[in-house]
Amino acid sequence: MKRINPLLQFTTLIAFLLLAPVAGAQITGQWFLTIDHGGERLGILTVEENQGSLEGFIDGGPIDLSLQGSTIEMTADYRDGGGRLLSRHLTGSVANGMMSGTLVAVHDNSSGTWRAEPWRGPSSSAPPAPVDLTGIWSRISAGTEKVHLDYTAAADARIADYHYLDDPALRCISPGLVRVSGWPYPVEIVQNDTQVTILYESFHEVRRIFTDGRDFPDDLPATAMGYSIGHWEGSTLVVETRQLKPGYVDLAGQPLSENALVTEHMSLADNGNILRSLLTLHDPEFYARPITRYRQWRRTPDTAILEYDCDPYPFFRGLELEGTLDEYWQRMRQAARRR
Repeated sequence: MKRINPLLQFTTLIAFLLLAPVAGAQITGQWFLTIDHGGERLGILTVEENQGSLEGFIDGGPIDLSLQGSTIEMTADYRDGGGRLLSRHLTGSVANGMMSGTLVAVHDNSSGTWRAEPWRGPSSSAPPAPVDLTGIWSRISAGTEKVHLDYTAAADARIADYHYLDDPALRCISPGLVRVSGWPYPVEIVQNDTQVTILYESFHEVRRIFTDGRDFPDDLPATAMGYSIGHWEGSTLVVETRQLKPGYVDLAGQPLSENALVTEHMSLADNGNILRSLLTLHDPEFYARPITRYRQWRRTPDTAILEYDCDPYPFFRGLELEGTLDEYWQRMRQAARRR
C-alpha cells in the first residue's frame, strides 16, 4: 500500500480551507446575467453568503447554486410562452471577474449559453440629459421569466388560495403594470417636455409618466397601472409608480399589495434602436426581497398598434356550462372583502 506524506495531506487541507472562501467571495454581489436560449434574456443574478453557504437569486427569486473551486452550477425555474413551469441547468466557470458557461433545459435537453459580469446597479449621479423615446417598440425579450420568488408567509397563504378564476386577464380586465408591461404586444411612446405617454396594445392601456416635477396626489383611487412620476438621470428615464390596485405579478397567483411600489429605469441602446427597461417591484408585505424584470424592445416604425380583441363572453359562458359560475362569483366577493 502506498503511503501518503502527512505533510502533503496537511498542506492540501490548508490550501482547500484557504481557497474555498476566497472562491465564494469572488462571486458574492450582483451580476448582470445574459442567457442565450431561444433568444437573448437579461436578468440580475445575486449571490450572497449566509452562515458560510452561498445562496443565489435571479431577479429576486431563489435558485439552486453551488460552487466548487472555479466551477459553478445553477438551476433556475422559468415559464415558457405557453405558461408551462420549466427549469434550466446552468454550468460554467468563474474566471477573471466574469462567469460564463452552457445551459440545458431539463424538459427537452435544448441547450444554450450564458454569461455574467459584475453589476453595480443604475447610476444616479448623472445630470439630466433627456433622450427621445418616441416611437413604436416591439418586445424582443421578457427577461429570464423567473417564476418562484422570495415569498413571505403572507404570500405563501395567498398563493395557496389562488385559483385560475382569480386571473383578471381571463375576463379581459387589465392584470396591471407588472404583467402588461412585459406582454409580447407592441407599445407606442409619445413624449414631450412634461410627460411621457405609453400606449399599450395590451388591453388598450394608456400610461402617463409625468416629468414636470409634481408629487404624488393624495385623492386619486388606485388603478391597475398606478400613478407614475419620472425624472432623468443622465439619459435614463427613472420612473416611480405608486397607487397600484392589488392584483397579481404572474398568472401563477403571486400577489401584489396595495402598498406596492414599482421603479423603472428606461434607456436606449444600439444607436437608439433598442429600448431597455429594468423594472423593480418593492412589496415587502409579500416578498422578502425586491423582484426585478429586465426587458427589451426593438424600434419598429412600420408596426401598427392593433385593436386588442378580447371578449369576456366565452369565459363566463364556459363557467356556466361547467357549473362553476357560482364559485366564481363567490371568489370575487371574497377578494373584494380582502381589499
